[in-house]
Amino acid sequence: MKLASILCMACFAVSFVSGQNPADMPLRQVISEAQTMIGKGDFAGASPYLDELEVRFEDEKDPAVEKILQQFGFVRGIGYLQSFGKTGNQDFLGKAASAFGFFAEKFPNDPKAVMAMQRRTDCLRALHEWKEAARVIETLLDPGKPYKKQILKRSELLNLYFGRAQCYHIVQDWAKGEPSFRDLLKFADLAKDEDRSAYAVSCLTEMFVVTKRIDEVFPLLPRLSGDTPARYDLRLNVNLMQGASQLTDSGKHVKASLFYALTMTTEEITAFYTDREKRLQTEVSQIEQFLALKAAVLPKRRLGILKDKSNALSMKLTNAKGQLALVKKTPSFTTTLRWRKAENFQETKRDWESFWAFYWLYKDFPKHGSVESFIYAAFASANTVKHREKSIELGEEYLKNEKWMQFRPDVTFIMANAYRLEAENQLKIAVALQNAVSTSERNRADTAQKKSDDYYDRFFDLCDKYLALAHKSGAKDSDKKYAKDFVNMMGAVYFKLKRYPDLLEKFAGYENGVMNKSKGYVNLPNFRDSPAMPSAHYMSGLALLATGKFKEAKPLLGPVVGVSVQGLEPVDPNQIQEDADPEENQPAEDSNETE
Repeated sequence: MKLASILCMACFAVSFVSGQNPADMPLRQVISEAQTMIGKGDFAGASPYLDELEVRFEDEKDPAVEKILQQFGFVRGIGYLQSFGKTGNQDFLGKAASAFGFFAEKFPNDPKAVMAMQRRTDCLRALHEWKEAARVIETLLDPGKPYKKQILKRSELLNLYFGRAQCYHIVQDWAKGEPSFRDLLKFADLAKDEDRSAYAVSCLTEMFVVTKRIDEVFPLLPRLSGDTPARYDLRLNVNLMQGASQLTDSGKHVKASLFYALTMTTEEITAFYTDREKRLQTEVSQIEQFLALKAAVLPKRRLGILKDKSNALSMKLTNAKGQLALVKKTPSFTTTLRWRKAENFQETKRDWESFWAFYWLYKDFPKHGSVESFIYAAFASANTVKHREKSIELGEEYLKNEKWMQFRPDVTFIMANAYRLEAENQLKIAVALQNAVSTSERNRADTAQKKSDDYYDRFFDLCDKYLALAHKSGAKDSDKKYAKDFVNMMGAVYFKLKRYPDLLEKFAGYENGVMNKSKGYVNLPNFRDSPAMPSAHYMSGLALLATGKFKEAKPLLGPVVGVSVQGLEPVDPNQIQEDADPEENQPAEDSNETE
């Protein structure tokens, strides 16, 4: 049917009623309403009428009809973009993509065909239709096709390079992706677009990690230090952590530390995109409010620029929401990341960093399944750096939890030694000030003495608890690995304090000069096969010598050192290792015995 005939028939239609369905309108009225809306800049309002035109003329071959479709085809897509910008409804993005595709395919020689294809790719990317978007972009960038030479603005060309890289990155098509990533990096650098450059580096980094080309990442690492959206990409950070693991597994701990330092935690990524979503939403709302008030009086070019900006911001907002939704549904890797960082600090002998890393792991994740390992690692690191205050704090917290048994022997041994050292330090202060004249100095001496007594009490109590646990019925040999060391250490302290009766009662059951078979370690049935038994006899014998009981001492000392007991000296408590290595399975033999 000729267009003239169609329009003539439309003249006899009923007049327009507000709210009338465009499908029920005569053709002339549909065209008129569309033109009115477009004239106002209300492309979204024009969309229903333009849709109706497409339906009515879908198979029409009349040049005049095609001219009408060509005139309104591009505007139809813009209308749907406006509707998306106002509502956030992604259905409008799909309609916009279809409208732009229809227009570009039907009118490839139209000056707006390239722009329509560009807008189509934007919509497809926002809809996560990555493969189709990449196909369209490849067509636009193909030098053998007529489109690329029509793209005169460098910013438009850069957008296409970025879009193509994004598509291949997301679907992990590394074969097509690598040249796309390198093209993007080249053109982004030329345009001094730091965000796009960072994204290209992010894509290349992930590709190198996934494809085990880890050494090719290092020249790129300095370029990942900026605060750009690309740095907070979830996949990039997961792959940085995986790259660090690859390096750790190959013993390259220093290089691994570079990867760990750049990896963002789950919480950091969440915080970034939460803030980004909020900021973008505010910007979109501000533009929309301004357009609602001023659109009627704005110059057409200015109006178009603002609407394009609104559409672009809306798509960025959609992407930010998508990233935020993705990270929220992804299991947190923060604990794993921090744990690996702490272990890497250990491997590289960065002892203070290791201590604080494990310390805050324990404090921040008290209900984690590996919290016992966290506190023990922090405790051991505190001893390595000689942070005695934190060592005691952590050791006491560990021992307080009766469910933690994996490292209990090690912690108990180190803690007992720490208590001994603190007691000795406080005792030295008290002795040095015992003849003080001033009241403040005397008070200080009294305080130091009380602290010393308290630490000694803690020391002996901890030793008793360990030896009781080590020699209970059913105890394993591994539970007794420090038994000898504890007996030697206790004996040394008793001698230093000249508390011989306490030693004899504790070790041998001597009480008021009489053997009490119900007391003393040596009289415990489960103690008889203990590696500490010879040391208990030895210490008891020395204490008997010190109290003048030579006859009683000889049977205890003879089996240990032979029949000659002349010149025997008690063990020096300062020979006890201040910081025994808890990783050793067995303490050094005879480390605290006199030969």
